[in-house]
Amino acid sequence: MLPRKLGEWWRRGAVRIAVLTVLVLTFAAVLTWRVQSTAGAGKPYQVPQDPQLESSLGIRIAQAAVVADGGIVELRYTVLDGQKASKFQNDVHHPPVLHSERRKGDVYRAALMKQGHELRPGQTYYILYLNNGNAIRSGETLEVEAGGAKLQHVPVR
Repeated sequence: MLPRKLGEWWRRGAVRIAVLTVLVLTFAAVLTWRVQSTAGAGKPYQVPQDPQLESSLGIRIAQAAVVADGGIVELRYTVLDGQKASKFQNDVHHPPVLHSERRKGDVYRAALMKQGHELRPGQTYYILYLNNGNAIRSGETLEVEAGGAKLQHVPVR
């Protein structure tokens, strides 16, 4: 049996350790909750696919995004067939036209990313558009019209 003063000291120390343990565990739980709640991945970004458009143009639309404070729309595409994609990219007089699915207005004034070499399958390239009248807006969807085919419901970042 412990002497009386030593027993009181032990009990006080045990209470202190218990309180400190509860505080540390509470802090760790709150910190974990905060980190997990703010680091959510959010909704996945998926672009619909159109086999007809991909087959005829040799590309797959990868992303549409409004950039430059809303003044430019960037359309990214991945090359599937280098030969067809080169023909598509070199046709500067007939770039894809973007239509907002929410409001009237087309986006057609484009600057194609000129590579100066053969386009490689699997590589991603882009087209920049002047966003006339803020026709395309982030958070909405658009339609891509190219080569006689239309790809609808492309989400805009």
